[in-house]
Amino acid sequence: MAKDFYATLGVARTATPEEIKKAYRKKALECHPDRNQGNPKAEEQFKAVSEAYEVLSDENRRRIYDQYGEDGLRGAGMGGGPGGFPGGGGFSSMEEALRTFMGAFGGGRGGGESIFDSFFGGGGFEEEPGARKGTSKKATVKVSFQEAAKGTEKELAIVNYIACDACGGLGAKSRTGIKTCATCQGKGQVYQSRGFFSMSSTCPHCGGAGQVITDPCKSCGGAGRVKDKQRIKIKIPAGVDNGMRLKMTGYGDAGEAGGPPGDLFVYIEVEPHEAFTREGDDVYLDLPITFTEAALGTKKDVPTPFGEQARIQIPEGTQTDKLLRVSGKGFPNVHGQGHGDLLVRITVETPVRLTEKQKELLRSFEQLESPQNHPRKKTFLEKLKVFFSE
Repeated sequence: MAKDFYATLGVARTATPEEIKKAYRKKALECHPDRNQGNPKAEEQFKAVSEAYEVLSDENRRRIYDQYGEDGLRGAGMGGGPGGFPGGGGFSSMEEALRTFMGAFGGGRGGGESIFDSFFGGGGFEEEPGARKGTSKKATVKVSFQEAAKGTEKELAIVNYIACDACGGLGAKSRTGIKTCATCQGKGQVYQSRGFFSMSSTCPHCGGAGQVITDPCKSCGGAGRVKDKQRIKIKIPAGVDNGMRLKMTGYGDAGEAGGPPGDLFVYIEVEPHEAFTREGDDVYLDLPITFTEAALGTKKDVPTPFGEQARIQIPEGTQTDKLLRVSGKGFPNVHGQGHGDLLVRITVETPVRLTEKQKELLRSFEQLESPQNHPRKKTFLEKLKVFFSE
């Protein structure tokens, strides 16, 4: 029975090469032998979808197949042997199907790993052989407590690899000085077959680039990159906290062989403040007041993290550790979701080094006190009565 390669992949006859590749990737993963161990039907399906992809991903083979079907492929001398692909009977071995799978996903990661390690191990694949993203960098920037509250701008000096101006990052004097690697045929990987498994490793001749430079640029020596010291300005948003990370896309090392540049990750270090402490977006301030101020009540001007002042009302009879809230005077949320509050924690300070006159006045005051003046003390003594009533 004639095979319908389009139906095998589940695509229309008008499907684009990208749609064919996408459909194959999905189906190949679903029926991959490593995910369906002990299931011979999955193995056969894997061979079938790989065979279909081999034909439809090749422009010439696809044209012949569309006109003449499988017989056309045989007649064009494009397949060999009984049961050999694409002579009509599918792949002669799982090895060939695995190589197709590897090619559709960009090959292994190198280093002698098997295709199963490369894909199912979660390491991913390179889309273009030799094109490597530049190294990402990290730096630490210190800001004051007040700068973190308001936001600021800092300048940072970094040393990066940048694209060579003389060759534009090619590494060669001109494009004619770049040749396809003869060892790996431009794939950047060399393969070794060991029975059911296919092992891949980085090409030793080109180092995985897939190409070699025969006429290197004199300025960069063929590297395509040179070191350069740069000064960059970093905008620190208001509300940043200690340990937060800012990502500056494209500020890392330049990529290799046309790869994208790396990124710069800036870690924020907020210097502690002598008076303020932070919890989330709220800011705490300890305010000492006198015994008299606590008893009679008063008004106080307190500082805020923004360098201004806010007035608070301390009510009569305020106790130590009472929190007074000043709404909206904490840190702005770094994601733009409002502001925190300023919480003033009261500490009633007991006077020291009293004069004889002050002591005399306090003794007179003590004689005038009643249990109603000390509700917490009264409650405490009532709780203790049970221990002395027996």
